[in-house]
Amino acid sequence: MDGEEACQALRALAHATRSFDQPAETYLVVGDVLGGLRSLGQVLEQLASAHTSESAIPHAEDGNHGTGIEEAYAAAAALRRASALVARAELAVDRASQHSGRIVWGPTTPNTLLPLTESIAPRINADDSFLRTSSFSSSGSRSASRRHSGMSL
Repeated sequence: MDGEEACQALRALAHATRSFDQPAETYLVVGDVLGGLRSLGQVLEQLASAHTSESAIPHAEDGNHGTGIEEAYAAAAALRRASALVARAELAVDRASQHSGRIVWGPTTPNTLLPLTESIAPRINADDSFLRTSSFSSSGSRSASRRHSGMSL
């Protein structure tokens, strides 16, 4: 069964990504996850369509045809909602892939990371990863400088 194989593959990926020997390996994995999300969205839409296709004749457990139709449409709506959520996750992973693709990994020491992380932290909005505050704003004016056109998961 293909669904079971996909589940096993994701379980293996979760196990394999517990740690990375080389951070550069993350870029390829992010790309693979992005492709998987695109396929997952398509699968969810196809499952939704199957629940409401003209050839489907649903019945409830008690044999009631009307209730079966209601359940089929409710399942389809939930699957389409899941597909929309996956599409939003896809956007976030796509953005991560773009950022990751601009990284050139090299040797570093813990002391070189501290000033960098402290200087970049104010530019990232903790409330929403799709929104950025201005890199020139002070922490007191942070909320005033937010763009409201971003998306959040």
